[in-house]
This record gives sequence, C-alpha cells and structure tokens, in this order.
Amino acid sequence: MLVDRFWVLERSVDIEGADFFIQRRITTNSLLDREPPRLGLVQAKFFKDASTPQYVRIEYVLDRDLIPRPEFFLICHSGNEDAARSYLLTSSEIAENFKQTPEGHSRPGHYYLPGSSLLIQRFEIIDRSRSLDKIEAALRSADFRANRSFLSWAMPSLSGDHPPIQHKYTEPIDNWWGDIPSAFDELRIAAARAQYNLQDVLALLQEMETCDDPQKALAIAEELRDEWGGTVSFPINDLFNEDFQGAVIHHRRRYEELETAGLLGAHSTLRRQAGNHIVAEIAPKMPMDRDNVHITSVRYDADTLLDPRFESRIELAATLWGNRPEEPEIGRQMNIPTSHGVLKSAPGNIEVYVTPGRFSYQQYRRGEWVDTSGSWRDRISTVVDLTARLICEEVLRLRFSD
Repeated sequence: MLVDRFWVLERSVDIEGADFFIQRRITTNSLLDREPPRLGLVQAKFFKDASTPQYVRIEYVLDRDLIPRPEFFLICHSGNEDAARSYLLTSSEIAENFKQTPEGHSRPGHYYLPGSSLLIQRFEIIDRSRSLDKIEAALRSADFRANRSFLSWAMPSLSGDHPPIQHKYTEPIDNWWGDIPSAFDELRIAAARAQYNLQDVLALLQEMETCDDPQKALAIAEELRDEWGGTVSFPINDLFNEDFQGAVIHHRRRYEELETAGLLGAHSTLRRQAGNHIVAEIAPKMPMDRDNVHITSVRYDADTLLDPRFESRIELAATLWGNRPEEPEIGRQMNIPTSHGVLKSAPGNIEVYVTPGRFSYQQYRRGEWVDTSGSWRDRISTVVDLTARLICEEVLRLRFSD
C-alpha cells in the first residue's frame, strides 16, 4: 500500500459490500497550522481479472458543481500474491474515462468501471514515489472548507485514534441511558465535528491576516459576518447532554461502591450467570405468545453477592395482572404494565419478569421486514441482556440504595 508519506488511521469502514475507506493525511501537519493539511479518501476495489466490473458512487467523484473532487482517489488491486498489480486513479481520471450508469441501471448513480478499461498500464502503479506525488499534489489543490465538508459527509467517523475509554466505564453496570462507551464515542465524534467548524473560521481569519489586498480582506470579513453572524456558533447541544452526564455519574458511583466493598468481581459474575440462565431457559421456548410472562427468581448471599440460585417459570399475563374488559387485542396489550420489570424485591431474594413475545425479532431490509439471522439464542440477546441488567441493578439498589 502507498503509505510512505501518509498517516493511516486505524479505523476502516465497510461500505457497499467490498468497498472500504482509508483516511490518509500528508506528513505530520496539525489541523490548526497556518496551512492545515488536506485529508483524502482512498477507496479500494479488487478486480479478479479484466472481465470484472466495479462501481463508484458519483458523489465521491464529483462535487455539487459536477467538478471532480481532488481529495478522492481509487486504488484497484488485481491478480494473486505471486502476480499482484495495483492501479491508482484520481477523480478526474474516473470522470474523464468512464461512464455513469443510467437511472434504469441496477446500480444507478455510479461510475461503471470495467476491468478491461481500468487494468491498463496508464493507471498502473509502477513507480510508488510518483504515485504518492500524484496524491500529494491533488490534495494540495483541494479547497480547505470544501475538503472538510466532503470528509464530514463521506466518513461515518471523523477520527479513529481516540484513546480507549477508562476501564471503569466498561464495567457492565446498568443505567437508564444505555451503553456508555458507545455514547462516549459519539460525544468525541461531535467534538471532532465542532473542531472542523471552528477550522472553517480559522482558515478565513488566517487568509484575512496574510492577504495584501484590503478589498479582499473586507470580502472575507463580510463572508464571516454572513456565514457566522455576530459570534461563532458552537454546537454545545451536541457536546453536552444532561441525561448522559447523569448516567455517567450514576455508573461511576456504582463502580466506586462496588470497588470499595470488594464486589466488582462478584457483580460481574452474577450478571454473567444470570444471562447464561436466562438464555438457556427462554431460547428453547421461542417463539413465545405475547401473553406469556417469563419470570426469573434469584436467591443470593446479600453480603457477598455470591452463590446465586436461579429458578424460572412462565405464567399468563392475566394470572399476574388480571383480565381487562377492552377489545381482545387491546386488552391483551394492556394486561402487562411494561415489557419487563420487578415483581418482588428483598435483599437476597429478587424476582423479575420479561415478556419475550412482545419484542420484535425482525429487521427492515430492502423494503421489507425479515427475521433477524441466527439461532434463537442469538436473536433474544436483547431480551437476555435486559433481564440480566434488571436483576443486577435491583441487587445494587438494595445493597447501596438509589
């Protein structure tokens, strides 16, 4: 791969089947330098032989004005390990040498790249240094703001080198928010987007500072006024969420309580054992009727959280909450207060319920709802995790209070 003078981020993303993206950056310039580096996207394709066709989305090749994007490149590989060859194309070369697919095509909105027209000496990487120069020269010509705009649209993540989250926040402790590591990654991505917005302003200010034409400087100032108003806007709502803050504080408090009491290992074991028991009990009975309520009872040592003993049973919703006089389907829906909850709670003795038949085990794909793949053990993972978390949070509430 052409990596001699480029920094390659760890993260690569699977897009459109065999396609994937790699972000590269010239040298070690900082994004806040007077001449901040441009970022490029290199899309990789594999051709089995000259008869293989590939496709590239038009939006990657052309901007809104139908001008080739200088930051987009296509690298193609062909042959096996003993006779491997690579080919490099810029967006201009794609636009000039290949045709777009029509609306009625099976892949509309793409450039059609037949191997017979692409796997030729004109595009082959013969001199690596020359190919790197080709990419570097193209990126130097890229407009800074247009470059950042394209990157923010094309890439699902603006940065891939975040340091790992502190271990304490990966501990499986229940909270009302959801998965803290995933939410933290989204927060850091929002921070990266904010940096790009601020860099737009910084680029204009630097251009204004270094220009030698007062009229040009005033035109830049006018653009700043029109685009940014009296002050530079800052996406604070994307960066601060009070609910997420509360979940993090709750998680940290629970972690410290468990650590102080020497119960981190016992809590983790309890959760794992609860999950194993629940999946073994529910999976063989799937699919379940909507009115079937799966109840899990657990007895454990309230001081050590050890020696859990699990029991499960199934009861009808009407047995637990009684019948209601509404229409049959509406009544069946209203029999159950929620899809899951706590029935009994005392130190060392907890009983929770879940209604597996009221969860969806389908996903929307290509215009229709289809069953999720895998065995029932795989398909009920959400139900299992939800019930295990419910047990463990009740254990912690009883031990440490709310």
